[in-house]
Amino acid sequence: MEENENKEKVVNTQEIKEETFKTAKEVKETIKNVDIKKDAKATTGFITEMVKKPLERLKEIATDKEHKDFKYAIVLAIVWIIISGVLHIATRYSSIDNFFAYNFTKHFLTLLKAMVAPILGIIIMSIIVFVINKNNKKSFITILTSITAAKIPVIVADVIGILYLISSSISRLLNPFTMFCSAISIVFIFFAIKALCEEENNTKFLKTFIIIEAIYYVAYLIISYLEIYI
Repeated sequence: MEENENKEKVVNTQEIKEETFKTAKEVKETIKNVDIKKDAKATTGFITEMVKKPLERLKEIATDKEHKDFKYAIVLAIVWIIISGVLHIATRYSSIDNFFAYNFTKHFLTLLKAMVAPILGIIIMSIIVFVINKNNKKSFITILTSITAAKIPVIVADVIGILYLISSSISRLLNPFTMFCSAISIVFIFFAIKALCEEENNTKFLKTFIIIEAIYYVAYLIISYLEIYI
């Protein structure tokens, strides 16, 4: 029994390595072929579809073997990285004048951590789902795309959060909106992972989802010691 467990661990590690290599290669190729103007417009259309029929689109992404929506995930990730950096600065310097006076050199590492955090969160969640979902293996790229799509409400909230640069008092309106978007995103993540696991029974899947969230929370606690808040 112990030998089987060790063998399973080796297989999982090897699978993760292979998927990481494939994902890195496809990310590189996708970024290389990105047409900013064209893909930005297409990504806007993708977001609109997610708003109109989120559960249907999440299911389509989870079952898509050609990774047709992966380029949208890349564009969304790039936007989120930039926005996270801007918001990090904005929360420290609440006016536009102070924003441009930000000392990039002195606070570069802190800024870098803030920009990497949301993407790292998606990657960690994707790894957990990849390992947990033994019965219905999906490619790591499919999982990444699904989780990124489920995070659209949070990305939108962060984009709107740039209004904080105009006035810090606007946070009274932005904070409830951000919480609302976070709640919607959690629901989207539930159905995204459910589609990836191909589980029709909500009650049965809820146990799996709780386990995934618990593991993610442990990862959050560990990574927070590096002052990276995913």
